[in-house]
Amino acid sequence: MKSTLITTVFSAAVLLSVAAHAQIPVVSKVTKALPKVTLGLKVGANFQDLNSNSTFQNSYKGGVVGGAFVGITKNKMGVQVEGLIKTVKYAISDELLQKNQSSDVNTVNLDVPVLFEYRFLPRLWVQIGPQFSSLLSAKNGSTDVKNSFKTTDYSGILGLQAILPLHFIVGARYVLGFTDINSHDLSTSLGTEAWHNRSFQIYAGWRFL
Repeated sequence: MKSTLITTVFSAAVLLSVAAHAQIPVVSKVTKALPKVTLGLKVGANFQDLNSNSTFQNSYKGGVVGGAFVGITKNKMGVQVEGLIKTVKYAISDELLQKNQSSDVNTVNLDVPVLFEYRFLPRLWVQIGPQFSSLLSAKNGSTDVKNSFKTTDYSGILGLQAILPLHFIVGARYVLGFTDINSHDLSTSLGTEAWHNRSFQIYAGWRFL
């Protein structure tokens, strides 16, 4: 009786082991068939210029950019959506500066890029897509000048992102604004100017997934 019980237990263990090993390739195939989800944080430097005829100096002023991103990739293709807070500094033209006026306009923006990705090297992805931006604040010194700007801006992005070991990422991108963000509220000749953003960003980040 004891011998029969031992034999039965041993046979059951062998069958379970075989069944488990038989399921591993199936689970592996299902896992490979599903797209990969990535989630992480990033922070970097934003160098931005507001292209205008005479209101602002054509110079790339430094600021910071940071936020979170989520992406879906499969094989060599993917989509990444980001939510970023960005600080921007515009230098007012010397000819327009008034007495006791701050020489810079400082703004805070919310950026939402939607980027299509293609991997052309094992760890290097090219990214391209649109970006929606919302102006949160704009000040010249302590003066609120948000009414001088349109609160929404649409841009195009072209960039590169490298996936490093230990889930780190680094990247660089160029952002070209399509929207004239001059609110045209001014009654002077400045109200007729077109203002277009353009910026260059470098960043580093870390992926949780």
